[in-house]
Amino acid sequence: MSKVRVGIIGAGRWGPNLIRNFNTDAGSVVMAVADTSIARLNIIKDKYPDVKVTESAHEVLTSPQIDAIVISTPTATHYDLTKEALKNNKHVFVEKPLATKVEECEELVELAKNTNKVLFVGHIFVYNAGIQTVKKYIQSGELGNIHYIHATRTNLGPIRTDVNSLWDLATHDVSIFNFWFDSEPTKVSALGGGFLNSQIEDVVFATYTYPKNILANIHVSWLNPKKVREIVVVGEKKMLVWDDMDIQNPIRLYDKKVVVDKPDDAVADTFVAFRSSIYEGDTTIPKIQLNEPLSAECSSFLKAIKNPSTSLSTGKEGTQVVKAILAANASLKERGKEIHL
Repeated sequence: MSKVRVGIIGAGRWGPNLIRNFNTDAGSVVMAVADTSIARLNIIKDKYPDVKVTESAHEVLTSPQIDAIVISTPTATHYDLTKEALKNNKHVFVEKPLATKVEECEELVELAKNTNKVLFVGHIFVYNAGIQTVKKYIQSGELGNIHYIHATRTNLGPIRTDVNSLWDLATHDVSIFNFWFDSEPTKVSALGGGFLNSQIEDVVFATYTYPKNILANIHVSWLNPKKVREIVVVGEKKMLVWDDMDIQNPIRLYDKKVVVDKPDDAVADTFVAFRSSIYEGDTTIPKIQLNEPLSAECSSFLKAIKNPSTSLSTGKEGTQVVKAILAANASLKERGKEIHL
């Protein structure tokens, strides 16, 4: 079977990782790389002498020698580059977020449908083995009804000037939550601060509400002394922690819960009228076959080109995430006002 011929736009911080994966995957070959930096292109050329390099994205987007385009550029450029790629009958892998407006996302989804091309959004964590395992726990009912989720995604830097920390980091957690619950949030409230740049929030606290009244809180920050990538899931039966920084054992399952007994012969209108107790069982560390999420994501894109139904991050999912982030951003500007999606 012939390899998918890939063109990559953007060789910055994340681009080289994409180049490496698509160039080593048995199902693809990187034909060309475009970037505005000659220095970056020279590095790519030295490492991959058979790959064509160019400063012109248009040259790659329109090349008849290329089947699929991978876009790893600043957020503001995603819409225009994806649109041009689809119009030139290319399959597209675009890093998150898909675009900055819901209308743009919907236009790209429709264009991909009309051109019969795959539109794939780089929500990498839905391809993470740990995140996929947590979804199984949630769907199996082992945790019981989910009360709330708390996600922490912090570090000291890297500081961005094109988008705030909500767009940069919270997109990951929203994509994870949507994946876990197979649904979108219904409302959100968010507060944040631009301590380094008053126009760009480097710290955000956002609380989404999902169906069944599940609360999902997100704390993202570029201004934190500790790098944390953790999500706590609190269910009525059990609790779970996913820690992306623990590369050996990312999931811990806690057999802990609060048991509340309401007396049948009493009017329980006060807290003391209930009998409650804390149940603490064992902590389990599930054995997980760990993977390299980026490699799995790239392979999934190639598989989706042959069978689109296999994709976990289509244009539809990308649009849902953008919609949720825009709502949180609107709440930020309104000092925490609750925004309904």
